[in-house]
Amino acid sequence: MGALALTVATARSAERDLFGGLDPATLERPIRDGDWNPKDFQAHLTAWKARQADRFAAIREGRETPPSMEDLEEDALNAELRATRIDWDWAAVVLEADAVADRLIDELGRVDPNSLRASERLMTGTFGNGVLHTLTHVRWLREAGVPLDRARVAVFENEALRVLDSAAIPEVARAAGIYDLACYHVLSGSPDLARKLLRDAFRLDPELVQFSGTDEELVSIHDDLGGLAD
Repeated sequence: MGALALTVATARSAERDLFGGLDPATLERPIRDGDWNPKDFQAHLTAWKARQADRFAAIREGRETPPSMEDLEEDALNAELRATRIDWDWAAVVLEADAVADRLIDELGRVDPNSLRASERLMTGTFGNGVLHTLTHVRWLREAGVPLDRARVAVFENEALRVLDSAAIPEVARAAGIYDLACYHVLSGSPDLARKLLRDAFRLDPELVQFSGTDEELVSIHDDLGGLAD
């Protein structure tokens, strides 16, 4: 399995374990008043994987691709995607999640490797809909007190680093993935690990150093960033 396909498969495996380990009442309970419930978050992760699979299929078939995030109003789109699935039961959500992950992996197996490597948007979009997107929502759920299995979360964090740091991934895309993982760890309360990851990301892509200075997610370790680039 290719490196990008592995990020999708790893994310889906973690989702299956973490969301599937919640009891039915917790799956349906909003994390805060008026907010989404864990079932909504799983459906949301799936919907964005489906958009990425659609993008690869459109390229393969010579059709117009779905618009990128730069062309969309994210909150409105997320609300629209949620509305289409809000009445689904958990079994239907899981069925779609498995099918979409398989479809995205299949599309990644069909894409021309040279075209994929030449497109930073396709590379980062696939990362964004793999382990990184899932980790973001896992963090949100944990912050809201949803009882996700802590040991499985820790395993997933290690799996994420393994797939993002693959030598098969071009250095710039690899750096971006490691950088985003560092941001996750800063926000999750693991600044020492984040510093190590940032050092690796800066080595792979020095242009990230300047960007990091304005990144609000790294504000808690802002004073350390210059030293990590040495």
